[in-house]
Amino acid sequence: MEILLIEPNAALCEAVRVRLCDEGYAPVTASNGTDALKLLDSPRFESVLLDWQLPDMPGVDVLREMRTRVLDTPVMILSSRGSVADRVLALDSGADDYLLKPFHMDECMARVRRMVRTYRRRTPPSAGDGLHCIADLTVDTRHHVATRSGKRLSLSAKECELLELLASRAGDTVSRDEIEQKIFRSDAAIIPVYVHYLRKKIDKGFSLKLLRTVRNCGYALSGI
Repeated sequence: MEILLIEPNAALCEAVRVRLCDEGYAPVTASNGTDALKLLDSPRFESVLLDWQLPDMPGVDVLREMRTRVLDTPVMILSSRGSVADRVLALDSGADDYLLKPFHMDECMARVRRMVRTYRRRTPPSAGDGLHCIADLTVDTRHHVATRSGKRLSLSAKECELLELLASRAGDTVSRDEIEQKIFRSDAAIIPVYVHYLRKKIDKGFSLKLLRTVRNCGYALSGI
């Protein structure tokens, strides 16, 4: 879940980078347009945060080059330029959002989460990528990281194993026997306990509940 942050102000760049890490993202930073365009040679980013005033070129020039390369990664312009004409120029150049400086970090992260959701709808990840998306839950089995609504979940090793197994079979029921054999090694009595732990971390505070008990069968992870 890499996000490219293009920001020449070192203090602001670090503040946003730290907050992105806290939210469960993997930020990559650049301080100028030249370096940013080199990084954008590879379509690896789920969103881009792009400052308008870069030391070597305007941010909108970076944006236009991205769209010329047919990169559809969502881009949010960060700018102290608040006129309607500036916002129109950014949006007409291909920006998905425009955030006026100074901004509140909570609002910035909410907008990032929206852009990431937009990107994932455009390019749903395949199981071969090690990424599994169930509604707003993302499970990365390569890096053993899970997020819901962009916020990283704090999971124990066993909780992570259980979640990854369920995510890899999203929409299907995983039997208790299979969970016992693959994760808990003949300790079936502990399975409901860990399901309870996992359900609290995944579903608490959300109206859409994803982890479901299938009576007399097992458990399923589904966003339907």
